[in-house]
Amino acid sequence: MTLPKRILILDGQTNQALACVRSLGRAGYTVLVASHRHWPLSGWSHYCRGCFLLAGQTVEAFASLRAWAYREGVHIVLPLTEKGCLLCNAERQEWEALGIIMGCGPTDMLLCAFDKAQTLQRAEACGITTPPTRFPKSLEECRAAAGEVGFPCVVKPRFSHAWNGSTFLADLGTTYVTNNEALDQAVVTRKQGDCWPLIQGFVEGQGKGVFALCDHGRAAVWFAHERLRDVRPSGSGSSLRRSIRLEPRLKEPAERLLSELQWHGPAMVEFRDDGVHPPYLIEVNGRLWGSLQLAVDAGTEFPRLWVAILTGKGVESATDYVAGVTSRWLWGDVKRFLYILKGPPAGYPGLYPTIWQGIRELLGPQPAGTRLEVWRSSDPWPAVGEWMEGIRELMASL
Repeated sequence: MTLPKRILILDGQTNQALACVRSLGRAGYTVLVASHRHWPLSGWSHYCRGCFLLAGQTVEAFASLRAWAYREGVHIVLPLTEKGCLLCNAERQEWEALGIIMGCGPTDMLLCAFDKAQTLQRAEACGITTPPTRFPKSLEECRAAAGEVGFPCVVKPRFSHAWNGSTFLADLGTTYVTNNEALDQAVVTRKQGDCWPLIQGFVEGQGKGVFALCDHGRAAVWFAHERLRDVRPSGSGSSLRRSIRLEPRLKEPAERLLSELQWHGPAMVEFRDDGVHPPYLIEVNGRLWGSLQLAVDAGTEFPRLWVAILTGKGVESATDYVAGVTSRWLWGDVKRFLYILKGPPAGYPGLYPTIWQGIRELLGPQPAGTRLEVWRSSDPWPAVGEWMEGIRELMASL
């Protein structure tokens, strides 16, 4: 009898890692976890058969991880964050020389999504609707760009995790500015090496995600959700989300873009939809995403299907899943409430929830049938571990 393949899940501290560990563990795979944190979320799962503590997020630390993975007989490694993908690809040939299958595409392809400028420029070339965006190359061009899109405007770093070949550059995140004085400070502090940030017009609308698993440019598996609450009320990953029917007005531009990029692997195409204009493309997350558990709960086992593609089995085209499934990340709602207490970011032009709204969201009734993302009665310890680690981090920040 052939033994189940051994799969190493990286970025074990993330919610998507827990979803992968559970999905693949239930399918009979032997699942191992690696993280730079001592008590990663997915390491608490009873499906986890071993953990590796990374010394850091560096090429050297990943070389030690690779040696451990080889000793453990790992067949496939699945990086789940941009940092994980870039660090694996930094020595991709070394991983593959050991017979380990790399669960992400090559760097050139990934940068089409990781570099927000590339993503939006390729989308515009495909005729996909994007927010008014400029790609400045100097402070003077940033000022001119803000004048063109108008205040208030969005200042967005080109990379969430900019890699210079040896280390990751600081990322201060997206900010909002209402005048030239604030603009200068925002763009200078968000310049990453030679890359100036993007200047965008602010667009309203509900966040909607289109999720696909691609096989060399062909999107084989589809899923979609709408965001009901974001962790950061000004915009971020979600704490409450619901699966929705995949509308052609969302699928068509997503499919066109992924085909143009010749994408291979999982991807999330994020839109902002006001219900009036064509959906605005916000970004592409070229990896498995934080709310992955919702797709699994709705019937789409993305981790297993990705492993099938990686091992040459291929998958049939599929869009069947249950619409109307609602998933709540409870700890994400706690974090959301803390953001509400802090108040809106400087210059934020959108609506922002009141403290009373935050209390109702956190403690009040949830949509009928809401499932908790992390808690599972059959695998309870990750929920315990998440709260222990979360409280520890909160206490350390006081």
